[in-house]
Amino acid sequence: MNFPHSHLFVSSLVVEHNAVKNILFRAATIILDYVILRVFAFIAFQCRDYTSFLIFAEDIVQKTLFVVSRGFRRQALLVATFAVFMTAVGFYDTLLWGLDDPGFVLRRRVVDGETLAPQMVESPAYINYISANLTHPSTENNLNTTFNANLYTPGLNFTLPGIFGEGLVEVAPPLHPLSLHENGTARIWLDDDGFAVGLDPNFMWAGDMIFQNSTTSGRCYPSNPLGEEVTQTWRCTVPDADGAALFSNIHGQILMWWDEDHSEYLMPQRIDNPWKSLGMGGGTAMMKQVFTVTKGHRRHTFLSTVIKATMLSFRPNILDDAEITDFMRRTWSNGTATPALKTLTDFILYAKGNDTGTTFGSFTQWNTSLGSTSTELINVRDGGNDTLYTALRFSTTNITLIRSEVLYNAPTPLEPCPGLTCRNLATGGVVRSTNCKSTTPSKVEGSTLFLGQVDTSAVTIINDFLGDGTSNLSSVALTDSGVSWLNANEKQMDQLLISRAVLLGGSRGVVKVFIEYTVPAISVLQLVLCVLPIALAILAHFLTRREVMSYFKGSFLAAVLATTHVSTSYSCEKLGYIHSMPEISLQRDGRHVILGTPGGGTIAHTTLEPRGLVYEPLMPAKDEQLEMLGVHHQQL
Repeated sequence: MNFPHSHLFVSSLVVEHNAVKNILFRAATIILDYVILRVFAFIAFQCRDYTSFLIFAEDIVQKTLFVVSRGFRRQALLVATFAVFMTAVGFYDTLLWGLDDPGFVLRRRVVDGETLAPQMVESPAYINYISANLTHPSTENNLNTTFNANLYTPGLNFTLPGIFGEGLVEVAPPLHPLSLHENGTARIWLDDDGFAVGLDPNFMWAGDMIFQNSTTSGRCYPSNPLGEEVTQTWRCTVPDADGAALFSNIHGQILMWWDEDHSEYLMPQRIDNPWKSLGMGGGTAMMKQVFTVTKGHRRHTFLSTVIKATMLSFRPNILDDAEITDFMRRTWSNGTATPALKTLTDFILYAKGNDTGTTFGSFTQWNTSLGSTSTELINVRDGGNDTLYTALRFSTTNITLIRSEVLYNAPTPLEPCPGLTCRNLATGGVVRSTNCKSTTPSKVEGSTLFLGQVDTSAVTIINDFLGDGTSNLSSVALTDSGVSWLNANEKQMDQLLISRAVLLGGSRGVVKVFIEYTVPAISVLQLVLCVLPIALAILAHFLTRREVMSYFKGSFLAAVLATTHVSTSYSCEKLGYIHSMPEISLQRDGRHVILGTPGGGTIAHTTLEPRGLVYEPLMPAKDEQLEMLGVHHQQL
């Protein structure tokens, strides 16, 4: 039922089991039955109506016959009222059940993910989509609902709190420093043989840009600024002829090196991961993914985040300088203007003034994390010399190593690849295929070179409420509400994504899961209504405890046995419970059935009274009592 929001009505007092609640409600009903019987017995006593009191104990049929036989008289009204009250009181426990709001309290216990492994669905989804209203994202987004979906079997009421054992992270010293060398790109080194995970060093160029004049000694390629050991930067001109190709590059790709000779990209699965298309071209979107790379017995878990925001203007319209400045301020800084930000903005405005494209950005490498930030102004042609549209695209990518562990069993190839290198490809903790490739520089005859296993354990994508990447307005291309929501929720999002990923493809035992279950409870109001009949029963007991009311408290059987002196356990003046029940039997006396008593006696109705006996009421009527009091007063 719906009640006013108050502690009085809300179920808050735990009773542990519905059976206990049922006993409480039923006991309250039984006690209230007793109260009603005592109250009406008192009324019958006050009316000196013993016949009506006896009818109280009969069934509904006998009560109905009695009411009909008496007509519209006091006795009929008394019995009918008693029947109505007793019927209503019989539903008292139902009323108490109806006051449940909601009738239980939620309790929570913490278990580890390994405990719940048997209840995981057969094929959990490894990709989750976070969507919300573009204007007010916080009002329509529930991260727990998103990350709890399609994980455990229906019926299990669980919550991922985002709590997990962080574990150790283990890295190796860099085999090569950041440099223009082929193996000098930004990466996290994992062993001494070249095993590493890094940023895509090629997304900033396309076509002939690698040979164009730039600040990187003749190539559009990252280089170390003077004196920098952990940072690489680039700034290149983008020819219009290469604009379309550059605009088609996927941002946020991850490059893996198994050793010095074997490398490959962690590619989004085209069949189910839309980042294959969202990561290229225009649009505003974000992808977070947790992936593992396993080589031998060593498994490393990473968290990757890529955000892409785009402004777009179709010719003959051009991007406004003020909008460009605002877009740069909101993407490259926390909203404040700095000299470095002004320099970067001037790069864009200069290229725009020359009707050319440009790209610039930086890579940053630390021991356990990598970062990439870039901006591109791209003119896209229609196939000839005419420009269709101009895009201002910003992207940032971050890769962080979050766990390193030793496996008891190393992964093995899912499928054979004789003489070829191979690696297992998995999503959501399930190995889907084996990727076979020729080795570099030559094949390995008669054997298999198994490089390891890659598992994209969990992915989440946002592609609507961060902004509209087809707009030429900075505030629409990247909304303030979306950025604010992301700043407020990104930490929780990371924790939930990692928890889900480890449950799917990692050591489940380190992830905590909240199991919520219901425990029956009653409200303060229900407790009061359960105690109220007890208070009324005590009051009714004191109201009817007088000796003169003994016949209005006992049963008809007790009255018969007392008045016929069959039972001698108490006086006929004071009726009570029968402690020693005499044996009453049915007997036949000719054509009549009689009640037999011990010792050969019978209980019978006698119409002829012995002479000399005078009968008077046990309890005089009230008017007779008043007369007796008046006579007594005159005598005094």
